[in-house]
Amino acid sequence: MQLDSYLEIFTTMYGWAFANIIGEVLTGTGLVAIPFALIVFSAWRDAKESAVGGGGVMALVEAIMTRLIIAMFVFATCFATTPFTSLVSVDLRYTPEPTAADPSPVTASFINGTGSGYDAAMADVRNGSMSSTGTLSYVPAWWFAVMGISSGINNAVRDGISNADREIRMVEHMARTATIENPRLLADIQRFYSECFVVARSRFLRMSPDDLSSNGQSIVAAGNSDYGPTDVDWMGSQLFRTEPGFYSSMRSYNPVPGFVVDPRRDTDYIAGGPAGTPEAALINPEWGRPTCNEWWLDSANGIRPRMITQTTDWQQLYQRMRDGLTWTSEDKARDNLAMLAERKASPQFVDAARIMGNDYDGMTSVVRALGQGVSTFSVGKKLIEANIEFVPMVNALPMVQAMLLMGMYMFLPLVVFLSGYDLKFMLLGGVAIFTVKFWTVMWFIARWVDAHLIAAMYPNLDGNIFMQEIKTILNGDQSIGYKRMILNTVLMAMFIGLPLLWTAMMGWIGHRFATELGRLGTGSAASVTSPVAMPRRGARR
Repeated sequence: MQLDSYLEIFTTMYGWAFANIIGEVLTGTGLVAIPFALIVFSAWRDAKESAVGGGGVMALVEAIMTRLIIAMFVFATCFATTPFTSLVSVDLRYTPEPTAADPSPVTASFINGTGSGYDAAMADVRNGSMSSTGTLSYVPAWWFAVMGISSGINNAVRDGISNADREIRMVEHMARTATIENPRLLADIQRFYSECFVVARSRFLRMSPDDLSSNGQSIVAAGNSDYGPTDVDWMGSQLFRTEPGFYSSMRSYNPVPGFVVDPRRDTDYIAGGPAGTPEAALINPEWGRPTCNEWWLDSANGIRPRMITQTTDWQQLYQRMRDGLTWTSEDKARDNLAMLAERKASPQFVDAARIMGNDYDGMTSVVRALGQGVSTFSVGKKLIEANIEFVPMVNALPMVQAMLLMGMYMFLPLVVFLSGYDLKFMLLGGVAIFTVKFWTVMWFIARWVDAHLIAAMYPNLDGNIFMQEIKTILNGDQSIGYKRMILNTVLMAMFIGLPLLWTAMMGWIGHRFATELGRLGTGSAASVTSPVAMPRRGARR
């Protein structure tokens, strides 16, 4: 049986495990017979109130038999369990939706394990240790059929909809909540900002208009679709990396760990004293002074590669950005993620002249402390933002659905018993289960509509434009654009409004069916008693 989340696999098993324990209590104490006794007593009382005497014995017996047959049918299909309708026999499964990062997700099952933390945390329901009878997975036939039909309809509807969700919401959420927690990386970003970017930007701002042109054209073209005039406002500027006189010839002010001394580049280093002496350590430091281009792009120790691959979350964000958005080049995608990391780090200028030679440990501590403070503030700010945005809500709603289903399954035996094995409850319970399980389709449709609205408002889903808006949103809520307000409002209305609307409609339908079924039962009972009662009253006259 295909379910809709990892959690639902276990909440379904737990729900029916608790239900079976409650059913065992009712059966073991003999309480299950009380509704049948009440049915006999109720039929006898109705007959007496209708003045049925000795001549109406057969009518009374027929009335009792009719009600008992209905009650026994409800008991057999909605209360009594059977090994033929066991959840283990159908092996509860869940297959995540394919994504760009995982186009062929692995199907998780209850028998083989989900590969998640639920396997260990909920092992008691897997090995049947919650009950000595070992019947925790047994389900009454009616509820088993309702669950199977509901799951089948959910899968059929979702398979019939061509999903064009390109994980845009997930890209935005990951970009907004990403943080830099590595103090070493924060310190290196601070150093590069002070020793390379500030120097290069200062030189750029001092250049005359003639210096800023090449063959009569500005080297910062306003119409450049890839970078544009704001390119010089961030530390990975394409202009600073490609134009002579900037990063290609500038070097770090102090040695950078990870970059070995290059005699052709580090010509300011001269041979000092014997190896191991203080003179040799001062003149021949352990590390060299790379050019700013090397410092930025080196595959092993470069700032940009480390920004992109610093943690698993950043690697996943980069993969989703590449697969979910359209980029003019691979380099541009890397630059956008590095630009986002720079915004997260919030580097501040520190005068490199205060750091002498290789003795910069004290200053590094100050920079690291500053970076950690900024990162802590950033984490708090992003947590507040995460509480009011919709991606956490989208992830939480399936968990709420799974918990509601567990509660419904758990109380079904008790409610069936308290209803006196009423046929109306059989229908209402089935409608309730189908309604809650169909919420998954509502959310699937909501994501489908949301993805198409994003595609309509951001033609071609150009990564440059979309990531620029994400970075603009990070400046504060007052910077949220009109498009984002519309999309967020529509998404909230669909994710909450559609299930509420669907539940209200199904509640009305269930009420109508139950009312008509009740009238049918009342009419049948009346037809049994009234033909006998009328002649007896006439005979007395």
